[in-house]
Amino acid sequence: MNSMPTTYLFRIDMNKDNDAFFNARKSSASHIYAGVALGIGSSSDWIPDLIEVVIDESGNATLRLIELEAHKSDAVISSRKYLPENSTEIVTAFLNYLEKVIRACRSSADNREEDFARLKMILSKTEKIFITSAGALRSSAEFVEELPLLDQPNEIARMPPLERTLREDIPDFSGTLRLSGDKAAALGRAILILDAVIRKCDHSDAAFKTWRAQDRSQPLKKLLKKNGGYPCLRAFISQKSGGTILDYEKLLSEVREIWSNGRESELDKARVRILISRYFPIATKINARDRMPAIFDGARSFLAATAT
Repeated sequence: MNSMPTTYLFRIDMNKDNDAFFNARKSSASHIYAGVALGIGSSSDWIPDLIEVVIDESGNATLRLIELEAHKSDAVISSRKYLPENSTEIVTAFLNYLEKVIRACRSSADNREEDFARLKMILSKTEKIFITSAGALRSSAEFVEELPLLDQPNEIARMPPLERTLREDIPDFSGTLRLSGDKAAALGRAILILDAVIRKCDHSDAAFKTWRAQDRSQPLKKLLKKNGGYPCLRAFISQKSGGTILDYEKLLSEVREIWSNGRESELDKARVRILISRYFPIATKINARDRMPAIFDGARSFLAATAT
């Protein structure tokens, strides 16, 4: 085995804003490549800025998805969208990407072909490939946060001392919430999507914007229309736009009751709080054009990975 770890750095997004981070990071990499596209995620339309692969002295591999942003809170949110994804599918997508890199090297007589072919062989044979998602500032070569995907062992988590900054930018989901328009929309998005999957009403093929606006067929709106209860949740979901002050404890109790109906055992309030708070960063990255089948797939993976 190698006496030192070997690092491979792949630049996926060629945005010039990423130059500073890439130039700083590549100084510690043994092998570098840029220029071949790769989509990651349930709908294969998320493009990480960079991917870093480290092969340690024992032959184990860490594959790191890197998202770059201008602000710490945005970097955290952007990187966390990968957390509920399936690790095996990400490895498969990366191996397919490596094959494209190898072919590109071969067609241009690039002598790095052998290096990337060796990496592909190692990844194909190794028993342990750890997948993490890391957020960083474009102006720094260090990570704001790095976490294992939800289906990965928890012991590989790397949490830097910036959680205080994160808490300042992502709402504390307890008590009375004072939410900006964007954060209120993201919270509503998280509740609507999780509700549809938990109550098995996740069958739409529409884009998110269309699904969200359907008062008669959107599952939670339909339930609230038929049921005269749940005043706090009803008011929050029906709010069109803008910031709000929200009695989150009351809303949480109403959501818990809805999600517990028809189950063999009731969900407790603490469990519902965890599900919503952990899904919130993912919900912030969903846009109007995203298709519901891919969104539902991601939410199912999230719920399976966070099952107790």
